[in-house]
Amino acid sequence: MNLKQPFLFFFCLSATIVQGVSGQTVIEKYVRQALDSNLALKQKNFDLRKSVLDLNRAKALFYPQVNLGSQYTVSNGGRTSELPIGDLLNGVYSTLNQITASNKFPQVNNQTINFLPNDFHDTKIEMVLPIINTDLKYNKQIKEETIHSNEQEIQVYKRELVKAIRLAYYQYLQADKAIRIYENAMTTVTENLRLNEKLVKNNVATKEVIARAKTQVSQVETSLTEAINNQKNAMAYFNFLLNQPLGTPIQLDSNLLNHFKDKLTVSLDIPTKREELLQLQSAKKIYQTNLKMNEAAGIPKLNAAYDIGFQGSGFKFNDKQFYQLGVLQLQLNLFKGYDNRYKIKQAQIDIDAIQNKYNDVEKQLHLQVTTAYNTYLSAWAALKSTSNEMESTREVYQLTDKRYKAGQALLIELTDALSQMTNAEIKNSIAQLTVLNKEAELERVTASYSLPK
Repeated sequence: MNLKQPFLFFFCLSATIVQGVSGQTVIEKYVRQALDSNLALKQKNFDLRKSVLDLNRAKALFYPQVNLGSQYTVSNGGRTSELPIGDLLNGVYSTLNQITASNKFPQVNNQTINFLPNDFHDTKIEMVLPIINTDLKYNKQIKEETIHSNEQEIQVYKRELVKAIRLAYYQYLQADKAIRIYENAMTTVTENLRLNEKLVKNNVATKEVIARAKTQVSQVETSLTEAINNQKNAMAYFNFLLNQPLGTPIQLDSNLLNHFKDKLTVSLDIPTKREELLQLQSAKKIYQTNLKMNEAAGIPKLNAAYDIGFQGSGFKFNDKQFYQLGVLQLQLNLFKGYDNRYKIKQAQIDIDAIQNKYNDVEKQLHLQVTTAYNTYLSAWAALKSTSNEMESTREVYQLTDKRYKAGQALLIELTDALSQMTNAEIKNSIAQLTVLNKEAELERVTASYSLPK
């Protein structure tokens, strides 16, 4: 599966994204700040740190395990065993005494042996060392690959965060520009209202022109209020991504929405090492290692153990109670109802499934790049169209305004011209935002942003 299929993209290189120094400085500052402070990213780093500790624990299983244990037992009752020593020896001892004419062989009693030890202790240091254990080897490999998978997951999230920061910043800039557009419109309609009031006062126009002018002022006020609210929401979301107070002021770079250069032809390849694919490769390696672990179930496990301590009646530590014990333990599973055979088949299914998912994701990435490229071209075409429309409506409004002041145009004509110009400016601002958004999409799907280490 080769992802290395070249695609030719035409990028709209705005001042901030590629070449503009001031815009690049502002947005890059915020991107780096987000990568350092985003809470969700910090949470994923916690998971990575836990994976590293899991690997350290897996490595620790190769070292000797040393334990200190001590047990003291006091008992009474329980099972007993009768030992007829007196019945067996007393007759013999009596005969010996008669033969020797002495009492050298005293009579003995039958004994009762209690199975529960009383006043007994066992204090020891035990060391266990695995000599042959394939499970430990494969478990360590799985933990290592899990770390790699978590690292790729973090990289994927970083790329999504970079994209989110860009989109949120562009949205804030667009809202700010919309406010300025409506503020300019407010200045114009307020001046029109003042002019109409003067015309009515001088009996040049009738009172209905004042009512229409006030309606226009109210409409622009409503749009301005909505734009201000949109800016507040954009500010709150942007600061949320940066993990800072939601009302923190945002540094503006208005050049982003004003300076667009011609499209440049840039030859790019789809990355051969997209993090999403590397993550799936790690998952496949984990499944393959799990398969090897199950296939190695027939290899015996060999452990060595060494005990050194004291054991005996009374809690004493002396030469009589001192002991050493060395053990070699061999374990081989001979039959478990074909359980391991089924595990092997399941592991193989997991490998086939993850390979199928890899192929599917690979095709999806091709589709993402193609779609992002096409939508970018459409956004650029729409930007050119709205730019031409905006210039035309501005010219129409300026001519209509001159005609209205000269008494050659109706107020409704002026109102319509102003409305068309304002709408065209908003459409152009949105088209600029769309181009920047599509550039951010292209940057994401091609993984072209250089993430910090």
